[in-house]
Parts: sequence; structure tokens; C-alpha cells
Amino acid sequence: MSLLRRQSVPAVVRAVQLLPGDRRVAWSLTREGHPVVASIHGLTLPANPLLEWRLIEKATWQRPELLVQALAPDDGAVRVEGTGLLHRMMLVDGGSLPEVIRTKVTDSVGWSRHLQLPGEGGARVVGRRRRGWEVLDWQLVYDAGTDHSDPRVRAEAEQALAAARRTVG
Repeated sequence: MSLLRRQSVPAVVRAVQLLPGDRRVAWSLTREGHPVVASIHGLTLPANPLLEWRLIEKATWQRPELLVQALAPDDGAVRVEGTGLLHRMMLVDGGSLPEVIRTKVTDSVGWSRHLQLPGEGGARVVGRRRRGWEVLDWQLVYDAGTDHSDPRVRAEAEQALAAARRTVG
């Protein structure tokens, strides 16, 4: 990295701790001066640890607002779309950050299929790439409003998840 390029990166961005072997890909600052840093491994948000790309459900950018919807935690509970932590930031200038986020989140998806389930609603079976893993990290995310307590709905969704794991890997 040239000295000129290094000097163009603010100290608060350089101070963001990265994992060994990781590197910054894009960055921006919030209006409050906090860094938002995209790296090879994920996205570091103000006052939050690294959010791996595979754990971001979606991100939207409408200048100056960046919204990052984290995937609901996999703590044994059912994952429902839109129920993970929502991070809202007002950026001074997005620069290349929004495009990098979109590309990285999209690239983390190795396989995806939406299911219509009995009754109203559905679910998405997603195989996400996890850095350092050869197999996909499988996620089952129910659409908001889907009755995931219905045994028929759960059985069909779990069956689709198991089939994807068997056939795709």
C-alpha cells in the first residue's frame, strides 16, 4: 500500500481491528465519525463486532442511509425473516461501500430456493459460503407471517432443508 493511499484512510478506519489475514475492501464514516468497514471476512459496524457476510440477511442503501439487516441468531429457535438486529447508519459518503456490501452478501449465497408451504407463507432454504469451509452453511428462514408452529409447515420446510443438504452439499 503506498504512503499516499495509507494517508487517505482516516485513523479511525485504520484502528478497526481485523482478523488475521483479513483486509479492508471499502469503508465509510457515519455522520458521527464512526467507521463502517467492509473486509474480506465481513462488515464491521460502529460498536459491533465483525458481522460475517453469511450472517447478513439484506442490506439497502438510499443515500445517506445504510440499513443492514442481520440474520436472526441460530440459537435453536426458528429464524424468521426481518427479525435479526437491524443496523441503521447515516453515512457522510457511501463511496464504494454500498456496492461492496451488495456484492459480498450476494457472493456469500451459494444456493437458494424459496418454498411455498401449506397454508399462508413460505420459507427460504439458503446455502451460504463460509470462509474456510468447503461445504455450505445451511439456513432455513421462514417468511414473516408464516405459521412455523404448524407441524405440517415445519415438516415440509425441514424436509426441503435436508434434501438441499443431501443433494448440494
